[in-house]
Amino acid sequence: MDNELLFSEEVRNMDELVDALDNANKLSVLDRVKIGVICFLFDKDGRLILNRRGPGARDDIGLLQALGGSVNGSDMDFREAMMRELKEEGGLTPSNVQLDAFLGAYLDGKIDHHTGDFVNWIILGYRGTLVSGEVKNMEPDRCVGIEKYELDKVPFTEVGTTATKFIKMMQENK
Repeated sequence: MDNELLFSEEVRNMDELVDALDNANKLSVLDRVKIGVICFLFDKDGRLILNRRGPGARDDIGLLQALGGSVNGSDMDFREAMMRELKEEGGLTPSNVQLDAFLGAYLDGKIDHHTGDFVNWIILGYRGTLVSGEVKNMEPDRCVGIEKYELDKVPFTEVGTTATKFIKMMQENK
């Protein structure tokens, strides 16, 4: 079931997430799972902004990934979690970013580089637009740099598995 699209309709919070998994007969994935949010952010020139994971990252070290991270208990909803992560990782505020669309939810199992534990992640993907400002690398231990690519020129051999799934989905729907 790893790297499987779980659903494509947007969910706003944990209650809606559980309902969506129940409707898709996927409630079993909630066993030992973490929720993550990622944003495939495009600049004003239409280039996709990705970060190169550094040695302090939990997984996908050395690979390209969208900006994002874990949903915390203090997050009111998933869009709020996404905006918090964009601020923490990219120095962005809600006035800098427009979240355009919910792309879907993938199940992605990974080994946590810090703990050695296997973690089932439900990754909620969003597409967004950088309407002002620039993405800054706010976590240099976890990210070694920000890179931009035309959507049809993303080097998939350098991209994490789930990010690849989302990017290919965007390419198909272009």
